[in-house]
Amino acid sequence: MSNLNHLETKDINVWFGERHVLRDVSLQFQNNHVTALIGPSGCGKSTFIRTLNRMHELIPGAGLSGQVLLNGQDIYAEAVDPVNVRIEIGMVFQKPNPFPTMTIKENMTIVIVTHNMQQAQRVADSTAFFLSENGNPGEVVEFDTTENVFIRPKDERTNEYVNGRFG
Repeated sequence: MSNLNHLETKDINVWFGERHVLRDVSLQFQNNHVTALIGPSGCGKSTFIRTLNRMHELIPGAGLSGQVLLNGQDIYAEAVDPVNVRIEIGMVFQKPNPFPTMTIKENMTIVIVTHNMQQAQRVADSTAFFLSENGNPGEVVEFDTTENVFIRPKDERTNEYVNGRFG
């Protein structure tokens, strides 16, 4: 994997006050690929995506442990300016607003959050399935190529979710 604009997370844990909402999320995002984050409401997908460009720290009472690495540098390191991070790692909300001279595909490695399984299958090269069960923090159940997650999931919970049996 090339190191150019390489983005990965290592053991991300997130809290809102005392509430532990994400546990041990470690993902590597391939350059020039789209990664979909799927899972039922409340499992931590949007919280996780906010950690990728330091938007999480803007929420009062929010806490984080682990690392978000951009080209090997922890974006949460004390010496790193969050404004510079947000220049390198932008957010595209429901109404896309990419950098003005590029298409969305030409912008950064892309990570999307979606509840639409067809959209994930159509646009994503890889997919991470998040789940929070029995009041536990959300975690990644499965992360693989989109084809494997939807056609050959390794975990039965993934199979049940992508086939609409819950969520």
